[in-house]
Amino acid sequence: MSNERIGFVGLGMMGLPMAKNLVEAGYTVTVFDLDAGAIEEAQGFGASPASTGAEVAAQSDIIITMVPDSPHVEAAIAGNGGIIEGIRAESVVIEMSTILPETGKRMAELLAEKGADFVDAPVTGGVAGAEAGSMSILVGGDAEAFERTLPVLSVLGGDITHMGPVGAGHTTKIANQLIGVATLAGLSEAFVLAKKSGLDMQTFYDAVKNGAGRSWALETLGPKILKGDFSPGFMVKHMQKDLRLAGQLADDTGTSIPTTSLIAQLYHAVQAESPEAINQGHQALIQAIEKLSNAEARS
Repeated sequence: MSNERIGFVGLGMMGLPMAKNLVEAGYTVTVFDLDAGAIEEAQGFGASPASTGAEVAAQSDIIITMVPDSPHVEAAIAGNGGIIEGIRAESVVIEMSTILPETGKRMAELLAEKGADFVDAPVTGGVAGAEAGSMSILVGGDAEAFERTLPVLSVLGGDITHMGPVGAGHTTKIANQLIGVATLAGLSEAFVLAKKSGLDMQTFYDAVKNGAGRSWALETLGPKILKGDFSPGFMVKHMQKDLRLAGQLADDTGTSIPTTSLIAQLYHAVQAESPEAINQGHQALIQAIEKLSNAEARS
């Protein structure tokens, strides 16, 4: 463990257990969130509270942001009372949200004017991975900044890859999401087809889980779907956001993503069911296939 003082801005479903892991690893951690209850919970496991992101930055050598979307990152770093107001030269910001690469690049430029470094380090693995400190972390930034932040990132994840310059981490995360959601869509269709064809669902799952279709989605989300468990490890609304980012990046790069575009529409169909539908786990994608097929894929 290094003796760097850590700041943490954004104590949501992912951020709170990440901050806890850093405290338990022996780091001094100062935290801020717009939710006072989250700050209080963090105090309960040994973090120190701050009243603004600027205050966090003033007391920290490495500052982590973990917030929902690009505008939230801009507000946390460059907004009123944001990190940039308290940042000290030679500090580094680790941006761990899933946002547009261009947003990260703009924040890096602003921080460079203050003599501070920036790395983008979005994660995969969901809440369970955040709690276990086993997430995959996809890092963009210069090699020196990456090496400096590696001891901290190693507390948070077990598979850490330096992808290239600033923006490469965010780009990798967006592309990663397309793989995951396409797999989930195929799983959803397969489950409903098996159900409507009269197969026993538990037997079907047991038969295919170690075959050529084996995947994280099948292993992790398959059993939940069979139980009708749509509790969130990663919410529908967050996947919708990631698919929107993918669409923007595709537009910017002239990339055709027809499968992703169709899946985004299926998530809109899930959303249309109720105001709370977007707060379900993203495995609720299967609900759109079930409705089209008039069958529920349950064991």
